[in-house]
Amino acid sequence: MINDLLDVTEANILLIIGDEQLSSVGDLLSRNHYGNTRQAKDVKTALEFYRSIRPDLIIFSPILDCTLDNLATDLQALDSNEALPPIFLINNKHADIPAISINAGAKDFINSPVDPEEFLYRLHHLLINELSRQESVSYTKTILDTIQQRNEELQESQLEIIECLGYAAEFRDSETGMHTIRVGYYSACLAKAMGMNDKEAERLLYSAPMHDVGKIGIPDAILLKPGRLEGEEWEIMKRHTSIGEQILKRSKNKVLQQAALIAISHHEKWDGTGYPGGLSGDDIHLYGRIVAIADVFDALTMERPYKKAWSIARAVSLINEETGKHFDPTLVELFNKCLPDIIKIKETYSDDHSNGTFLNEYVSL
Repeated sequence: MINDLLDVTEANILLIIGDEQLSSVGDLLSRNHYGNTRQAKDVKTALEFYRSIRPDLIIFSPILDCTLDNLATDLQALDSNEALPPIFLINNKHADIPAISINAGAKDFINSPVDPEEFLYRLHHLLINELSRQESVSYTKTILDTIQQRNEELQESQLEIIECLGYAAEFRDSETGMHTIRVGYYSACLAKAMGMNDKEAERLLYSAPMHDVGKIGIPDAILLKPGRLEGEEWEIMKRHTSIGEQILKRSKNKVLQQAALIAISHHEKWDGTGYPGGLSGDDIHLYGRIVAIADVFDALTMERPYKKAWSIARAVSLINEETGKHFDPTLVELFNKCLPDIIKIKETYSDDHSNGTFLNEYVSL
C-alpha cells in the first residue's frame, strides 16, 4: 500500500511557534527522528524558509505578529497556484488571541500544553495524508504527461502521413512537391485573414496540399501527356476531383475529411462554370474556394515542363480579372491584402535545390 512506501520522518516540517513551546516541540520531533525541520519565531523568517524548503507540514502556534488567518493569506500570496501544505495548529485556548477561522487552513489542532503521544499520533496521520496526496498528484501528472506525449507523437505521425499523401499526388505529374506545401501555407494565410482561428487555419495548412490526391487514379498516358488534353482525355482528367474525394472521405480524421471537401470542390468556379458539379457562389464549399485561389496562383507562378513561370504581377492581375467569375470576390480582396505574406511564403518554400533535397529525403523516410 502507499502508506508503506512513505517515510514520514523524512518530511519537511516548518515550525512557526513562540519561544515557550519551540524548544519542547523541536526536541520532541528530534527524538522521534523527524530530522528535516526548520524553526521560525517570526513571519519574515517563516516565509523565507517556506520558499526554500516547500514544507510538507507546518506546525503553527499563533505568535505576536501573526494569526492563523494572516499566515494562510501570506503563504497563498507566495504562490496562488499551489495548494497550501496542511497546518497543524497548537492552540493555546487561554491566550488572548482572535478566534480560529475554520477556513484558514488548519487541518488539525491540539491544545497546549501538548501531550507528546497525542501530538505524534496526529502529526503522523497528517503527514501520511499529505504525502499520499502528493504521491497521487505526482502519479496523475506523470500519467497525463505520458498521454499528452503519446497524443502528440500520434498526431505528428498522422500529419506526416497526410503530408506524404499530398506529395505523392504532386510527384505524379511534376518535378516538385513544394507546390503542395505552398498551397497549404497560402490557404492557411487566407483563412487567418478572413478570421478563422488558429486551429481551423492549421487544418487547412495540412488538408489543402491533398487537393490533387485524386491524380493518383488518372492514367499516366493522360496525366503525363506533354500537350493539351482533348475531348475524352479532359473528361478523364477531371475525374481526379471525385477520385480524391472517394479516397479521403473514408477517414474519420478531421483533416482528411476536410481534404475530401477540398478535393471535390477546388475546381468549381464562382460563376458556375467549373467542375465536377457546376456549383456556383456560396454553394461551393469555403475550403474549396480558398484553395482554388492558392492553387491557381502557385500553378501560374511556377515553371512546369510545358510552360514558363508567370511573374507574380501577371498572376495577380489574372486573379483580379477572374473576380466574380472563377474566384470568390471577397477572397480575392483578402488575397490582395495578404500578398506580401503570400510572396514571403513563395520565397521561403521555393523550388530551389535545398528544398527539393529536403522534400525527397522527407518522402523517403
